[in-house]
Amino acid sequence: MKGEEIDGIIKNWWTLNLNLRIKTDLEGADEKEFIIDLKKFKEDYENRISNDMITELNNLYKEYKNEEILNQIQEKLNEKIIAEAEYELFKIITQDPENVLNKLNEKLKKELEWDTEIKKFPKFQIINAPELSISKINKNHIRKIIQIKGIIKSMSQPLLNIIEGVWECNLCGHKNYVQGPAKPEYCEGCGKKANFTFLEEESKFETYREIKVQELQDGTKFYDSILIEIPEEYISAFSLGNKVKINGIIKTKSTMDNKHKEKRPKEFYMEAISIFSEEDNKIEVTNKDLEKIYEFSKKENVLDELAKIYAPSIIGHENIKKAIILQAVGGVEKYDNGTRTRGNIHILLIGDPGTAKSQLLMWNKNAVQKSMYVADASGAGLTLAITKNNDQVSWEAGVLVLANDGVACIDELEKMRDEDRQLIHPAMEQGIVSKAKGGFYITAQANTSILASANPKFGRFDTSKMLIEQIPLPPTILNRFDLIFIVLDKIDEFEQEKALAKNILSNKGQTDTEFLKKYIAYAKTKTPKLTDSAINEIAEKYAKIRVNAEEKKEDKKIPINARNLQSIVRLAEAHARLRLDEKINKTDIDVAFSLISDFLQGIGNDVDGLTIPAQIRKDIESLLGILQEFGYIDYQRLYQIAEEKGIKNLQEAIKILLENKDIQEIGNGLALGGETYA
Repeated sequence: MKGEEIDGIIKNWWTLNLNLRIKTDLEGADEKEFIIDLKKFKEDYENRISNDMITELNNLYKEYKNEEILNQIQEKLNEKIIAEAEYELFKIITQDPENVLNKLNEKLKKELEWDTEIKKFPKFQIINAPELSISKINKNHIRKIIQIKGIIKSMSQPLLNIIEGVWECNLCGHKNYVQGPAKPEYCEGCGKKANFTFLEEESKFETYREIKVQELQDGTKFYDSILIEIPEEYISAFSLGNKVKINGIIKTKSTMDNKHKEKRPKEFYMEAISIFSEEDNKIEVTNKDLEKIYEFSKKENVLDELAKIYAPSIIGHENIKKAIILQAVGGVEKYDNGTRTRGNIHILLIGDPGTAKSQLLMWNKNAVQKSMYVADASGAGLTLAITKNNDQVSWEAGVLVLANDGVACIDELEKMRDEDRQLIHPAMEQGIVSKAKGGFYITAQANTSILASANPKFGRFDTSKMLIEQIPLPPTILNRFDLIFIVLDKIDEFEQEKALAKNILSNKGQTDTEFLKKYIAYAKTKTPKLTDSAINEIAEKYAKIRVNAEEKKEDKKIPINARNLQSIVRLAEAHARLRLDEKINKTDIDVAFSLISDFLQGIGNDVDGLTIPAQIRKDIESLLGILQEFGYIDYQRLYQIAEEKGIKNLQEAIKILLENKDIQEIGNGLALGGETYA
């Protein structure tokens, strides 16, 4: 299409658009948005007033000579004319978006030149362009405008783009003004081919970033991604892990794989024109669904019934399935004087191969709307990574950021990278990950529940050894899991093994996953409260477990601690949500303690087993023996005896006992004090 025709279509649309003309006549236009909705243009044209309707109104007017009918005719004619003008603009934008958009922005700038206080001229933003999956972009879409949806996977540091370069001719001194980054070949002043000096101070720049948006389908699996160049003013309100829809023009650029430009392979990228938040697809719960949900919630053992729906083809693991259902619903997030108490429930499955750990994780997508599975923690980043390529720094989001407000299912957690080990602590507790490197700093939301599996160091789980000795994860990470389940490949009775084998071979167990998703989504809307009676019930049960263990003197083990107490509250809140109740009752508390007991029994009823390696525990026992013998001992004498007895971790043992208030520091020495070590 010729330039004159395009100019005519733009002029016609502009003349008919009263709202646009008013907006450009008012002060402060640089603070307003100028948006062209392509989808609306197309729909308005398709639904435009037909000639038959106008003819019918004309006939009515001829018959009744009613002024109101005449006004209706005029109104419908105006709507028809505007719809046709919008559709003409729609066609030229979709055919030649870059050229048309430049002309629109030039027209807008010209209309606003009267306002001398405008600091930066606004530009048109295109929304609702024809939508396309990232994986379906091909050569036919080059120079076309499309809309894509996805998650911001990575983001570069701010970069500079030359809008208008000023090049001074070294022969005659003439200043050449060139749109874009290209360097002139001939001088406009002397007409000669010359060398030029770039005048940075007089040139115009735009700050932009390069982001990668990754396609997401079904909330579970990542597909292709695309590089996008986007102005800083558009992207400044967004961060890693945000779900967005972006309208832009598809282009290609050479990769840096080959020194010879003409031989470099091309890759698609997008020049963004607009960006908006994209809400997660909400699960629609109808009135009919609500009737079914409330009827189901009246079941005496609602958690047991829901657990039967979860991964029905996997035999056994009832408590694990219950825990996963509670995790899907979650506890209630709380803030007290700026301090956050998480509602996320974290679960770790550790044990023998072939015990369906991975299958339990992969099935999670059928229960949770936003569930993402990572098969190998060593290959995929879990938190944040900062990369540097040709002096350009970028931040890349891991699965905990991408699954924000959902569940991250991580297989083989023990293989996680060292940088993730450092960043996963705040992610699990505060729901945020932050990283600084080389003067660059990034923070991102990671309010994500973790469902992870891990393999023992030596292939199979050894029940005679402590958990901390069998998994290469630091105690600080293990302690942040609310529930840890030991999964063993035990040989059962003949009939049980036969039934299990038949079930695996027949692949039975189809179930109503849609109902499960809807039930969980609706249950999450409840915010149950911890009443005084519930607090008393939890405190009484907690105290009984601790006191009973102390009276039995069972190898000085700690059966439960304050961290477990918070887990109990989260599990009780989740169960109350499943009952669709706003208050926690005794049943919720009993369920929570039952799951915690199962977890603690699996680690030998000793929470220290998660934190204190065997050698340090042995040194603690030796140190306590010394203090029991001497009552009080000064440090100099203690160091001498410790060396004689071969205590290798004296400082660590002292620190743990002081923190537990099992000993106390008096002057320049130590004495037994506080609570008895248990």
